[in-house]
Order: sequence, then C-alpha cells, then structure tokens
Amino acid sequence: MSSNPKSAHNQPTADPVAHFKAIPWCAKLLSDKSVLQVIVPDRTPLASTESALVRESLNTPSTVKACVTFLRYIKPTAPASETGEDKKNPFLQLCCLLDLGSGINGYAKTAHGGIFGVIFDEVMGTTANMQAPQGALTASLTVKFKKPLYTPKVVLVRGKVVKKEGKKLSLRGSFEDENGVIIAESEGTWIMVDREVGREGHFWADPKTKAKL
Repeated sequence: MSSNPKSAHNQPTADPVAHFKAIPWCAKLLSDKSVLQVIVPDRTPLASTESALVRESLNTPSTVKACVTFLRYIKPTAPASETGEDKKNPFLQLCCLLDLGSGINGYAKTAHGGIFGVIFDEVMGTTANMQAPQGALTASLTVKFKKPLYTPKVVLVRGKVVKKEGKKLSLRGSFEDENGVIIAESEGTWIMVDREVGREGHFWADPKTKAKL
C-alpha cells in the first residue's frame, strides 16, 4: 500500500491519514489487505474556480474537516462477459472517509439531503473516470435515503462501477456509519466522452500527479 505526500493538500486537518488512523474503525479499514492505495485529496483552491464547491465551501473545520480516499480490489461476483469489465483495468472500489461537521446541516444537527448528491457525484464520478481515458460525464444520479445523518459524524462513502456497456457506465454508491449501517444509497449512469473534460481540479485528484485516482 502506498500513500502520497502529506504536504500540499490544504485540508483543515494537518495530517488526515493520522487523523483517521486514530479512530479505531477507520484504522481497521485503512489497514485492510484489500487496500491498494491511500490518497490525501488535494483541496487547494484553483484560480479558475473549478471545483470551488468542494475545494473551498466543503473544506472547512465546520463542513469537511478531513478527507482521505483509498482504492480496494474486490473479486468480481459476475463474469466479465456480463459486466464488461476489463481484467487490465478492473472495477476498483473507491472509498472515502469524511469527517463531517455541522456546516453541512439542513435541519438542526442533521445533514442536508443535498450534500449526499454532491459527495456521491464526486466519489462515483471519480470511479467512473478510472474507466474513461478522456473522462466521463454524469447522465443520471439517484439517491435513496435510509437514515438521517446526524452531525458531527465520520462516515465512509463507497463508489464502484458495476457494468460497462460501450460508452455507458453504471455505478453504485453508499454512505455508511462506523457500524456499517447504510445511511444512503445511490445509483448512477456516466457517459464516457471522446475529449478531455478537464479533471485537474477534481476533488478527489491525487495532488502529486494532478490526475484522477
């Protein structure tokens, strides 16, 4: 397992990896043998204002105090002939640990429902882009709310491509608490494009390479 340098991420928490490793259930996830890579996402604002929502508004001690992502390989449960998966570029699961504060609230002490859509779109979109050399654009995204998300709270968000048909990518995602209880689920469709869509400023980019995970 590898990780990128701790500098230049511009998060409110100086060492996000150490922050989550101090939380037992998060430390267990990060040390799992299925983890291929741990990334501290770059939250540095860009002059172009690209991705300002997640790099600035969702990058404060009261919104998202700390964030790390990690990639996992999960053995396929269906044959490649059904899913369209390429063994040379498998459908990796992208996981994200987020320390959320009251700045994302709608009702008192409860996260606004819209925040789920933003984070699902970012996590699942990054997962889709790992299958798309020139990038992929969101065609549809649905969220099913299972339980309220009370803040402050550390959560785990997952995203994974489940099927690839031509330029169409089908994905699923989930929000989970420390006990693995599903807070919200998501399904979405992304369309691969024939031109570079500009991913430098993406929330979950590797700050060392400025590329998608």
